[in-house]
Amino acid sequence: MARYEERDDSYDLLNQYLHEIAQVPRLTPERERELGKRVQENDKAALEELVKANLRFVVSYAKKYRNSHVLFLDLINEGNIGLIHAAKKFDPDKNVKFITYAVWWIRQSILHALSEQGGAFRLPPKRANLMYRLERAIGAAMTDGKEIPTADELAAELGISVKEVQTLLRANSDNFSLNAELDDESHTELAEMIEQTSVPSAEDTMQVQGRRDELLAHMSELSPKERLVLSLRHGVTDNVPKRLVELSAFLNHPREKIVTVLRTATTKVCEALSITHSELAQLLLYTNPNAKAWWRFWYELGDLDDGMTPEIARERMPALELLKQQGAVQKTVESLPIEEKTILRLRYGVLQDDELTLRDIGEILGLSRERVRQIESRAEAKCRRSVRRR
Repeated sequence: MARYEERDDSYDLLNQYLHEIAQVPRLTPERERELGKRVQENDKAALEELVKANLRFVVSYAKKYRNSHVLFLDLINEGNIGLIHAAKKFDPDKNVKFITYAVWWIRQSILHALSEQGGAFRLPPKRANLMYRLERAIGAAMTDGKEIPTADELAAELGISVKEVQTLLRANSDNFSLNAELDDESHTELAEMIEQTSVPSAEDTMQVQGRRDELLAHMSELSPKERLVLSLRHGVTDNVPKRLVELSAFLNHPREKIVTVLRTATTKVCEALSITHSELAQLLLYTNPNAKAWWRFWYELGDLDDGMTPEIARERMPALELLKQQGAVQKTVESLPIEEKTILRLRYGVLQDDELTLRDIGEILGLSRERVRQIESRAEAKCRRSVRRR
């Protein structure tokens, strides 16, 4: 009911508006040029007179886009905005009629309104114009008593590809509110009938975590090298930050090499994001799902560089929060060489879900791809036997 009242009100306003602009006299070419020169001198009275004298043309042009998803009065208002822009930029010395120059500005303003207000999703102005022409073509065919034209027929009429027509038809499909009631009796809303798939259910999350915990338990029976290969291959980790000596033993590299690679990777990321080493540690630990990881890193490892602290200056918090929201740290770490990236993630216990290839693992461990495959097969066989024993 409110919708009809709104349209009735706009209809009354439109009639009143049309009556008013019909009283405005037309301009002679000489008067038009005179007003154009005065507008260039920032004469507001001349601008108003030039615009008012051409309001009828805006109404006439807006009729081309009538019966779209935007109210006719709104289309006129948008066209008037374009007319004002044209009047401000009009150069009378070009020997061109003002309305000939203004039609482009009027058209752009109306198309902008169609793209912004024509549906639930914003379309670029050119697409909005195509959408309007498509709707007109379909409406004309239906008025002539024909069936709805096929995509091939519409493409031929509009001079565009069939794929573009199909895309526009999909974009023009009806939109439904998630709060819309499906019936009057049960008051069931549409949202209640749609399965949510973007966020894993609590049951699925528990099952994944249970399988991860079980695999970690079986992996504890493997040799260090076998455990390492499976961790890197399948991204399965205990999410516990590692000491430098643990990384050295885990990767079978000298402690000095681990320190060098770790500092190189840390410096690269910090310089790229303009943050300190302590701020990087806080951002990486933020992504660690292990609730005890923060405490272990800062108070149990015992081998942090001098000057590192869990305390962050208050004025730095907004910048770090923005980096969190953008996922900037993860993206920067991902761009590092494979060895630097892996050691940095192992250090902070955030290796989870990183499934490396056999070639990558071989590069880190200094082994051939075939040798890594053999170790992986042996480790998986041991895990299967462990499962059968239980």
